[in-house]
Amino acid sequence: MEGQLVLHVVLFVVWSVGVYTNAYLDPPERSPRYDLWYKHYGGRLKFLTFLDGVLQCSFFGLCVLNDLLGSETVVANKRSFLQKLRDFVLTTLVVPLGVFIPLIFWGLYAVDRDLIFPVSMDAWFPSWLNHLMHTLPLIASLLEVVFVNHVYPRGRILYIPIIVASALYVSWLCFIAYYGGFWVYPVFEVLDFKSRAVFMACLVPPNLFFVFLGQKLHTAIWGSGKSSSRRRGKKDKSQ
Repeated sequence: MEGQLVLHVVLFVVWSVGVYTNAYLDPPERSPRYDLWYKHYGGRLKFLTFLDGVLQCSFFGLCVLNDLLGSETVVANKRSFLQKLRDFVLTTLVVPLGVFIPLIFWGLYAVDRDLIFPVSMDAWFPSWLNHLMHTLPLIASLLEVVFVNHVYPRGRILYIPIIVASALYVSWLCFIAYYGGFWVYPVFEVLDFKSRAVFMACLVPPNLFFVFLGQKLHTAIWGSGKSSSRRRGKKDKSQ
């Protein structure tokens, strides 16, 4: 438990620093384009990377609270509210977004970085912060799955949150494009209407797959929740 607490505290502090720095970081010279991207229509909250940073920071803060005040068991009737909330948020949102964001960002970056992270940003957006926001989500979510046992929701409820979150975010992007007159990500500017719609639709299946993949990885490491519950239940009775 001490190692688990240390892991959660470190990740919470790192994410706090990253989110805070990102929120207040401005280029030395402002431009109308910059103001559209970073100041209007929700500011940084229009960027999926920043929203995920807030999610990750909140999640690991929740993990710290659960380590100190909650529970750590796979027995259903002994799990605290903090543990249930922690497990639900990790399995339904943190893992899929933690895998999706680095893959989509670095994938587009490799094809043409101006589609996602223009060269001009290198002058004021530090490299360490770039990797923290776009690489750490994958590392942090995998560390959590590998080193901490979680209870996965059963049935369709496991996939509903990421579907809702994806639909809300796509709607948010379209709202900004319609009322603000600009697309949050340059990649959408080079696509026509049909290509843009296909691209947006194709963003959902990978997230569903990453939810499934996260569950399979967790099961491979920790075993199924059902068998784990039996083992823990027998252990509790013997004590």
